[in-house]
Amino acid sequence: MTSDTTLQLQHQLRQDSAQDAEAALAILEATHSSSPPRAPLKRQRSSRSATATTAARDHGQPSAELDVDAYLQARRQLYEAETSIAFDYRCRARATPLEQAVDGILHRLRRLDRECVYDAAEPRCGHGGQRHPRFPGDHFLGNLDLIENTRLLDVAHRLPKGAHLHIHFNACLPPAVLLGIAKGMDRMFITSDLPLVKDNGRENYSKCEIQFSLLSVDKEDDAPGNLFSAGYKPRQTMKFAAFLELFSQHYPGVDAEEWLVNKLVFSEKEAHGVLQTAAGAWEKFNGRTRMMKGLFNYETAYRKYTRLCLEDFLRDNIQYAEIRPNFMRSNQLYHDDGTGPIDNQGIMNIIIDEVTEFQREITAQGRYFGGIKVIYCTPRSLDRAGVKAALDECLEFKQRWPKWIAGFDLVGEEARGRPLSEFVPELLAFQAQCRQLAIDIPFLFHCGETLDTGSSTDGNLLDALLLGARRIGHGFALPKHPLVLQRMRARGVCVELCPISNEILGLTPRVNGHAMYALLANNVHCAVSSDNGALFRSSLSHDFYQVMIGKADMGLYGWKQLALWSIEHACLDDDERAAVLQQWERMWDEFLQWVVETYAPSRASKTYF
Repeated sequence: MTSDTTLQLQHQLRQDSAQDAEAALAILEATHSSSPPRAPLKRQRSSRSATATTAARDHGQPSAELDVDAYLQARRQLYEAETSIAFDYRCRARATPLEQAVDGILHRLRRLDRECVYDAAEPRCGHGGQRHPRFPGDHFLGNLDLIENTRLLDVAHRLPKGAHLHIHFNACLPPAVLLGIAKGMDRMFITSDLPLVKDNGRENYSKCEIQFSLLSVDKEDDAPGNLFSAGYKPRQTMKFAAFLELFSQHYPGVDAEEWLVNKLVFSEKEAHGVLQTAAGAWEKFNGRTRMMKGLFNYETAYRKYTRLCLEDFLRDNIQYAEIRPNFMRSNQLYHDDGTGPIDNQGIMNIIIDEVTEFQREITAQGRYFGGIKVIYCTPRSLDRAGVKAALDECLEFKQRWPKWIAGFDLVGEEARGRPLSEFVPELLAFQAQCRQLAIDIPFLFHCGETLDTGSSTDGNLLDALLLGARRIGHGFALPKHPLVLQRMRARGVCVELCPISNEILGLTPRVNGHAMYALLANNVHCAVSSDNGALFRSSLSHDFYQVMIGKADMGLYGWKQLALWSIEHACLDDDERAAVLQQWERMWDEFLQWVVETYAPSRASKTYF
């Protein structure tokens, strides 16, 4: 390795400050052509180092007789060798001068955020009065108020993220969106499992599970309930409009909509309480999805939500997405008067109509979005007959809408649903039928979202490999299966990372303990996703922020490689992929210029506080 390259590596290792303002801004005038490839690493040690090492080994003292210079040289070579196999090395080695400048700026912003945001915040009081300083990478929900004030999140918002590959369609947008739509629906009803009365010390106020439903006149209860009455019976319906009107009378000073939003999203104490477990977090999660279902399952909400979701993808600088609606034969989507249901084909027609119209409008405006595809999802809690029916419908949809169906998945809490092994006959028969018809519907399975090593849930990773899954969702347990990991990497299987989701649902207490860093260290291809951002108070930008903040030496090149992998592993044909990649590259160059123009050192005074 050349001395210049060694100095660059040392410079990056120290995370030195960005280039001075004049040099950084001058780069904007320069060509964007890639820098020449780095020289191959020198694998041979100097004769002095080799002699010293041999002598030390012969005496049973591997390093005791190395002098300081030889030791430092050996350490530098070890560092260079490890860097050369890092997941982001290709992007680092081919970095343009502008990318090098921006990488330096990002490392500088991390330090500024720590000093100006986290260190400046008041420490929190813990057990026995112990004071805990604030720091990047602490609990996401506890840090969110600080994260929103960081420069690095501002940059993450502007980052072109490529393809969003793992997002459940009913939990893309903040809950207030669906609640706002529900307020205008005359046939919207609310129910509870407990009455909201004050004479129990407001215990029910916190414990109750709220649900919504859009009901036609003939399905409305003959004796509607009053959630604020001690005589209320579980799941009696009450007009949502009446609930909103009465809430403030019974709970003065509390905003009803804000209370409902808080019922739909996780809090830090709820996610990280002393006794909380992954199973307990999932219990809370499942209650929230039941609450969300009634806000989502009627035509106006579905259409408006689809449109708003597309706008949000565009706003969050996502170039393409694959959404996961939940399809079942018994799926219930209603017309606005409560009649119906609208079947799964009707749901697909709504999605296609809204996306097509959105694409037409933004194209006319000279803007770009690469569109969406649908991953056909059905609950893993179904029996074999139910899964077979879903597979049949998925194949039918692919034949009817070949450009819209991306793949097939089984969803829901992995530990409580049936393992993939139970559905092997149905899944193999489905693959054989697809081959016979020359149709490609890849498996994109949720698996490895568990801490229960050696369980049947953990075994889903083996089945995903043997069934030829093209991507897997979460894959948190994958590093515990070295052979499966090796073979998935060899087959080019991509892991859809969901770091915030995995933290809140109990797989890791903080992002720096996430399994993704072991996966990346083993060069497993990964893509960043938000999973159920509506319930976690997060967006894809927050997940990209967390990915960077959890690894001290992560920088621009890591972000770039993850974005490129997301496009590479999206379910696109060659022409579609080339179009998305071309637009991403254009937006990447614009992003780099924006970072320098906004955050180069001479503009350090321009902050967002």
